[in-house]
Amino acid sequence: MPLDSGRLIRLRRPPVFNAVPDRWIPDDVDLDLVDDAWESLRAENPRYHDGEVLHVLGVVRNGHGGATVHLAPSSYRFLAVRARGIDTGVRPLGVKGLCLLRDVATPDGRFLAGLRSEGSGSYPGCWEFLPGGGVPPESDGEARPDLVFARELREECGLDSTDEPVPMAMLRDDVVGTWEVVYRATVDRIPAETPDWEHDRIVAVRPRELPDPASDAATMLVPLAEAIAG
Repeated sequence: MPLDSGRLIRLRRPPVFNAVPDRWIPDDVDLDLVDDAWESLRAENPRYHDGEVLHVLGVVRNGHGGATVHLAPSSYRFLAVRARGIDTGVRPLGVKGLCLLRDVATPDGRFLAGLRSEGSGSYPGCWEFLPGGGVPPESDGEARPDLVFARELREECGLDSTDEPVPMAMLRDDVVGTWEVVYRATVDRIPAETPDWEHDRIVAVRPRELPDPASDAATMLVPLAEAIAG
């Protein structure tokens, strides 16, 4: 893992999200160039969709074991064009999961992991902990990553957490260009199949046995997963 892959801020309290209504648009980038790159990506992969994202303006520790995350609405295309070498400065909010498998057959601290498909927009062909996904603004403009986490767990794994997911960390992924809220959760089985197109396989692994190649974000999360497994 490169030294500049990102940063992990462990939390003792849930983060606070402060979303402003003013839309964030990059002001030091040629927007026509962005549009051309976006259309090129769409031509190659029609699954790309220019949805709403919440751009992270800043993450501030609050001195009480938590963090305040300042957000503004923006567009996914500003992130997607990183694949064309264009860094617009957008840093969307997302979620990641460390889902511990608890059943009689696997009592030894294994977590759900998935192999990303080659058609994925980020980390194609890499292993990652599941689930993960971007956080769009809710209908009232607010950020609810807890709801997004639950939705992503169902969409990517076809599962619900058997307990209340707990935010454990904020992860800055400098490879993809996102900030992620990392949730600890518990599941009672491994999915029999992959419900969505983003992953080719889903398995349960001990943190240090995550297969290669693993995403930089997953590698950053290994020590936290080991701490959760005890």
